[in-house]
Amino acid sequence: MIHLDDAAAIRALDASGLLTHTAAAHQYLIQAWRVGAALPLPDQYRFIERIVIAAGGVAATTAALFAALFADSLNVPVCVVRGYDLPAHADGQATLCIVADPLGDSEEGYAALELADARGTKLLVLTGGGPLQGYAERSGAALWAYPANAPLQRSLYWQIGLYAALLNRLGLVRDPADQVAEAEHVLREAAAAHAPEKPLVQNAAKRLAGQMIARLPLIYGSGFMVPVAAHWRDQIMLTAKAFAVADSLPELNHTTINGLAMLPESIRLATVCLAAPGHDHPRNVVRQELARRMFMAEGIVPDTVTGSGESPLAQALSAALYGDFVSIYLAALYGQDPTPTPALDEVKRRLAATR
Repeated sequence: MIHLDDAAAIRALDASGLLTHTAAAHQYLIQAWRVGAALPLPDQYRFIERIVIAAGGVAATTAALFAALFADSLNVPVCVVRGYDLPAHADGQATLCIVADPLGDSEEGYAALELADARGTKLLVLTGGGPLQGYAERSGAALWAYPANAPLQRSLYWQIGLYAALLNRLGLVRDPADQVAEAEHVLREAAAAHAPEKPLVQNAAKRLAGQMIARLPLIYGSGFMVPVAAHWRDQIMLTAKAFAVADSLPELNHTTINGLAMLPESIRLATVCLAAPGHDHPRNVVRQELARRMFMAEGIVPDTVTGSGESPLAQALSAALYGDFVSIYLAALYGQDPTPTPALDEVKRRLAATR
């Protein structure tokens, strides 16, 4: 097993350089924010009554985070669709339909794009190539490109930057430039704090990865930290190839906590609460403490990760990046190259064979 203070061994296992991309999260965010200010967007896109985002996997989790981050200031509803179909209200020019897929090869995304086009919605495609980009170019849909050299696992930061730029250009929220600048700063600091050269005794991400060995990670939060918890789950499964579960407050107190009484003896949990100081509802702060005590009563040692900065964007993205580093260090402990996703690739291959 790799020792987490052996930075050279961790980097050697990371054949595709995911650590380098992870440390560049702040760059992806600010570059996307700046690029998004100049990407093609027809003037008539400002006149919409709803936003529907069709996405799957990490792109769907990112879309859910976008919707949660701006829920308090955005006056049009945002609906995230994970699948082939669209809701009935995704129809006509009052709807902006965004199809998001970094790789551009999801068949459900393509189906949703065709349906949105047939229904006459305004179309925006966020992708890095593949059939989705080809359809956008043929149909005249607005195309916002994702950099081809960036890995799927780090698409969150680029896409969030584009979403923030989009809302600003549509005039739907107050200019989020200050939030983006703060988020860039905390991401830069977090990358330094969690870098592989930072020793275990000073590196909280390494410590937490060690806590998850041979355990089932359960990550939860409230408000905009709910999709961040889902991001942690996604990254642990994609990167470390280990199973993980995401949950939310107050739901965890209603249902999940009851299941601890009959938890199979072979399953040991590693729980992580994602906290957002100043943004968590006061009653959810109480619920965080109740959950912590109930986990401890069952012999489960809980951890808490707190978002950095003041704004929702800074807190959410700093917590997300923390999870990214945890997933890479967990991959190292399991001897896994963090970038390849062989199971996902096999699903796509088998789906293509059925066409």
